[in-house]
Amino acid sequence: MTTTAIRLADIVVPGPFAGPLSYRIPDNMTPDIGTRCQVPLRNKTVVGIVVARRDADERDKLDKLKPIDALLDQQPLLDSALLQVAQWMSRYYLYDAASAYLLALPALLRNGEAAELVTEARVELTVAGEHLDADQLKGKRQREALHWLQTHGAATPSELRRHGIERTHWRALVEKRFAQEVALSTESRQPSGQLRQDPLTLNTDQRSALDQLSHDTFNVLLLEGVTGSGKTEVYLQAMARTLAAGKRVLVLVPEIGLTPQTLERFQKRFADELVALHSGLTDKERHNAWLQAQHGEAAIVVGTRSAVLTPLPDLGLIVIDEEHDASFKQQDTLRYHARDVAIFRANQAGIPVILGSATPSLESLHNARNGRYRHAVLNERAGGRSRPQLETVDMRRQQHEHGMSERLRLRIGEHLAQGQQVLLFLNRRGYAPSWFCSACGWMADCPFCDSRLTYHRGRHQTICHHCGYQSRPETVCPDCGSHELMPLGAGTERAEEALEQWFPQVPIIRFDRDAITTADALNRQLERTRDAGPAILVGTQMLAKGHHFEKVTLVGILDLDAGLFSADFRSRERTGQLLVQVAGRAGRGDAAGEVLLQSWHPDHPFFEPLLKQDYQRFSDQLLSERQPAGLPPYGFLACLRSDSAYPQQAEALLAEMADYLLQQTGIRVFGPLPAILSRRAGKHRFVLVVQSDKRSQLHNALEPLVRHYPRQQRGLSWHLDIDPLETL
Repeated sequence: MTTTAIRLADIVVPGPFAGPLSYRIPDNMTPDIGTRCQVPLRNKTVVGIVVARRDADERDKLDKLKPIDALLDQQPLLDSALLQVAQWMSRYYLYDAASAYLLALPALLRNGEAAELVTEARVELTVAGEHLDADQLKGKRQREALHWLQTHGAATPSELRRHGIERTHWRALVEKRFAQEVALSTESRQPSGQLRQDPLTLNTDQRSALDQLSHDTFNVLLLEGVTGSGKTEVYLQAMARTLAAGKRVLVLVPEIGLTPQTLERFQKRFADELVALHSGLTDKERHNAWLQAQHGEAAIVVGTRSAVLTPLPDLGLIVIDEEHDASFKQQDTLRYHARDVAIFRANQAGIPVILGSATPSLESLHNARNGRYRHAVLNERAGGRSRPQLETVDMRRQQHEHGMSERLRLRIGEHLAQGQQVLLFLNRRGYAPSWFCSACGWMADCPFCDSRLTYHRGRHQTICHHCGYQSRPETVCPDCGSHELMPLGAGTERAEEALEQWFPQVPIIRFDRDAITTADALNRQLERTRDAGPAILVGTQMLAKGHHFEKVTLVGILDLDAGLFSADFRSRERTGQLLVQVAGRAGRGDAAGEVLLQSWHPDHPFFEPLLKQDYQRFSDQLLSERQPAGLPPYGFLACLRSDSAYPQQAEALLAEMADYLLQQTGIRVFGPLPAILSRRAGKHRFVLVVQSDKRSQLHNALEPLVRHYPRQQRGLSWHLDIDPLETL
């Protein structure tokens, strides 16, 4: 007599579990691997993902195993390749099993919503509409709708509404046969590679770069090109080859701000369907875009960090733009790096990856020089345009007001008089970084953090940029009783105010997180910049991330000196990258560009190779400094961080961990030390840096700590960061 084996499913569920949990499979259910289930967990029901099916064996405690409550999907949402990537992430980053798997799903699917694609018809121009001069239309709103569609391509009604184009406006174009509504198919479509726009002619360096990429096997091409050198055109032509072969493309950009211009260029070039995935979408929009990709409707997916796990059948190429950017690194919970995950995914799939940057990370440069990556260099700007001239302004010898030197003000006026635009970079938002008593020197501190409160004049509030604490500015000094309180220093808000006084006839367009809170607000500022004549753009590093400002001929960098003296070993690399990226916004159109760098330390040797636009020498210097110390890319790091309302408790936990780690082979330990921001949101913070020459030794030493110490204890928490970008 034979007995029927008891069937079990291994399911990853939310929680601090090192692996999947086992559940009984009811007789009337056959859950496929990669589907979602509802399962009981303690006293609630949660959504989990099936990662394995098997028969029970003697190790299973069958009397304690609960059955699956419900099967949510008839077909797998995640294929075996993506499940392998998620499993690798949880093991490599030493984090709980479920986080990587659930990261692959949009929020509505994680919450148990049906995986049903709700499609909207798209509004697209007819041939007549594509060639119509918008000024021939009488209605202002119709002209705006036509201009937007001619610029950005087809869009759904909800997308148009987000850009201020209401149904009545585009319906009028449909009635006049300048536009049409096209129903979207929900069936998988083979990429065609069909072009709407002819490709540009590649120069010798671009053609050589494209030829280095092998499309039928895993390989990584580091595409290093000066700003404006035409890296995007190389991406486009590599993508065209992939699409023509019936394969799909995943493009990762570091910031939501780069998504609109990237989408616009891709939509103008390719007839194949394209979707975007980023934090600016509503949950419903992200749900639909994700399902379009998963169903095979989209041939191209453009997204930010978390899009790295988007399911795409027949994926043939991954492109990572601005690969050096720190935004690709998740800084909480599962601290993964999207670039490294993408490379692992491509390796598993046997497909190529392009890493593009004008300022590659030292890790990528090291891999290229060691032969692990292929390396193509674009040394000249596309179209024969010259690189901008860089000049330092010695602030010790200049009159200055509101953080701007007299020389910079004069050059701003000259460029505006020539009909050009000016970009001013200041990486401090708000009106002033401090609220200050001029009688005794008191400054307003955050009561919960070891940091100053930043004054925001628009709201008339002092705000902590670390914990979000807000208060009205003091009118009487709590130390001396003086009424002589004032803002000290300059942020983007104060720079904007000063520029409005100095140049009242010129629009001042501000780019920072206070002025731009949504993706649509960013789109409006970019469109305003494009449509304006002479104008001044002022903002934070939001302006440095790959934007193409055709009319900008002068870039003013108001203050980068803080990056020269940071204790973090990556600080100089980041500062140099930021300088090159900001400077690269100048002279991208027909007119030549120039860059003025204000500094109180203009003779610092750090600036010398960058002023000569020699990023290779700059990176060589940093690599030569890191090698003797065994710092990345010559060694491997992890950071253990603890926080508690009681500093002794936070420090004691890391000290106990340090004692254990010092007994492990090949491990060096630094700390525990107070973090640079030693108190945040009422919690005292300590850091322990762990170093090894071998990655395997580092992981072997850290794994027991992850198993032994709960991440959340009473009044105390800790976390682990593998390959940290910040160590203090």
